[in-house]
Amino acid sequence: MALRAILGGTFNPPHYGHIKPALSLLDSIGVSALGLMPCKIAPHKQVSVNENHRVNMVELCCTEDPRLYVESLELSLPSPSYTVRTLECLQQKHQDSICFFIGADSLYNIESWFEWERLLDYCHLVVMRRDGERFSPPSSIVAWLDANKTDDYSQLHEKQHGCVILADTPLHPVSSTELRSAVASTSSAQADLLKKWVPPKVIDYIDTHQLYQDLSN
Repeated sequence: MALRAILGGTFNPPHYGHIKPALSLLDSIGVSALGLMPCKIAPHKQVSVNENHRVNMVELCCTEDPRLYVESLELSLPSPSYTVRTLECLQQKHQDSICFFIGADSLYNIESWFEWERLLDYCHLVVMRRDGERFSPPSSIVAWLDANKTDDYSQLHEKQHGCVILADTPLHPVSSTELRSAVASTSSAQADLLKKWVPPKVIDYIDTHQLYQDLSN
């Protein structure tokens, strides 16, 4: 069974802080492509950018690197959206093993995810840690981590699911919140921040469609 790498996120907007850490791991994992999967946004969260805009920006982001492609499955699923259900559907759709990338901050909060204990029934988890940053998972998941983690990337190919890899990645200290604020700013420093972290085609798209002018989200 082939191994498929997926990075989920709201991508609101997509930026290099999302994709570069994940791309840096592809050779180690032994895969040649990374699917960027826009996630549904919870109904209680107010956003000014709809799903179509987010998908369009991810498509533009994927033109930056031939290894990137859009995986739009979650947006086609009925609400409410749960990661465990999305992973099950991904596995059914592709008939591949799924290597699902998450950040260390997501791991710290994983117990709040719906049926989180079932995640490894449908995927391997690759936890992207910022190189040099202290790794302090909550004590309540340490036993679960110890039972499932491995440093052997070949296990991702030998097993269909069930492994956790803790992977150090380059530090990319920027957030989508900062970048949304930068869009509405007239500061040259904020403009430089956008150019550093957001692909040029995505910046052009944001400008053309006047996105993120209302920062109430």
